[in-house]
Amino acid sequence: MKILVVNGKAMSQDHKLIQKISEISLKDENLSYRSTSLITNSFKKGDFLIATNEDSKILGWVEKYKIWNNWWGLSTLYVFPEYRGKKISKKLLISSAAKELVGKNIFAATTNNLIQSMLFDIGFKKVSLNTLPLMVKTRLLLLRYFNLRSLFKLLKLKNKGFAYFLRKNK
Repeated sequence: MKILVVNGKAMSQDHKLIQKISEISLKDENLSYRSTSLITNSFKKGDFLIATNEDSKILGWVEKYKIWNNWWGLSTLYVFPEYRGKKISKKLLISSAAKELVGKNIFAATTNNLIQSMLFDIGFKKVSLNTLPLMVKTRLLLLRYFNLRSLFKLLKLKNKGFAYFLRKNK
């Protein structure tokens, strides 16, 4: 199966896809909730990368987002269950996002052990939130959890044990 990674900007008018991503982000216990308006804005800015097969079937996605200055984040990594185990996350989505963010500090947070392992494999280091600049922590809170549903889901996920990762600008 040939897999392509395309920029979501080209799909910013696909309201069914945007709705589906929002619904999955609400239901999946490993994802932060993303409202349709936030996803639409990210699509329009070109911040979503979508993995598709040769028939344009959506296999998964990852969101990259600007935090502050030279700091970016990776979020909302998802691959449909029937396509998991094919290295779509690591080899395509995370790697493609990291390539687009060369020269930037890249932050990621996850409770998923498999994703933690993938992040280590491509050069991320585990960090404490205390080591991040105050402005980065503030912007993360405002950008990612300003919506009440997102905040409640974060508090629920926090009990699962978040791990925080950083790849310094390369």
